[in-house]
Amino acid sequence: MKRSDKDANSRFALHRREMVLATAATFLAVRGASGQTGSRNAQGDAGINAHPAVPIPAAASLGTGKDRALVLGGGGEYFIAWLLGFAHGLRGAGVAYDLADVIVGTSAGAIVGSAAAAGRLGLLRDDIDFSGQFPKLLADLILTSASNPSQVRARELAQAARDGGAATIHSIGRGAMAARNPPVRNLELMIDVLSLGRSWPSPRFHATTTDCYSGERLVLSQSSNIPISHAVCASVSLPGVFGPTWIGDRLCMDGAMCSTSTHVDLIAGAKRALVVALTDKGQRFSNIPNDIEQELRYVEASTARSRPTCRCSEPPSSR
Repeated sequence: MKRSDKDANSRFALHRREMVLATAATFLAVRGASGQTGSRNAQGDAGINAHPAVPIPAAASLGTGKDRALVLGGGGEYFIAWLLGFAHGLRGAGVAYDLADVIVGTSAGAIVGSAAAAGRLGLLRDDIDFSGQFPKLLADLILTSASNPSQVRARELAQAARDGGAATIHSIGRGAMAARNPPVRNLELMIDVLSLGRSWPSPRFHATTTDCYSGERLVLSQSSNIPISHAVCASVSLPGVFGPTWIGDRLCMDGAMCSTSTHVDLIAGAKRALVVALTDKGQRFSNIPNDIEQELRYVEASTARSRPTCRCSEPPSSR
């Protein structure tokens, strides 16, 4: 194929993706004008084939018998951009996210982790760059408005947290369930667009979320038999911002609203692990204590025979 033909095909592919994003934004803008804000009926009848509740620490690790594990934590939209930039730099050094045998993503990390598992990090990076050039498009995809009292209350409960105990998680979960947020279907459609589909990208990928009612940690995978957009949406459902999201019969919130915010225990047993998470002491969405160092020590102690290499990167905080 001639170079000019390749360039033309590349321009066509980019134009096609721009048209898809623009169509989705237009559709959402029209639907959003109806004034419907409830999210309780957003997901339909997606089911769960496997039992997603996993104790902390996990009794059976996803990392057992694996060579490489990747864990990506949460941190908001800025952290998504940072994770993508970090991935680009690592690839240049010969270490790629998609080399991992098991990938665990939470919140922002679920968006990037699903793209890595599907081999679409470059496409996600292009979409983020495109949204940066046309912020109005992203604003149409995720409709925003002044916070109502129920949203403010939900966020305040998360910010008032001082521990990761069951009572604290239950309190945050009640606030999340009682918050009147924008329709979660808007976020699900955006993830569908960014993921180029609804199918699960790979059995390697796992997304974490938290049951609002029970406070249990849920780990969603290909065996959960749900669209990838529903799993990722549940993982990013910040109380008082998005969601919560129905996963089967469970109403779920952000996976970081948990006694473990990064879920490193899930990859205990892997020979090598790359953990990318916020480790600073700055302002975060919730004030549940940051336990990343303790989690890393647990993983190292539980897999002493395999001598795993856990590398924790500390980007600047986005919150």
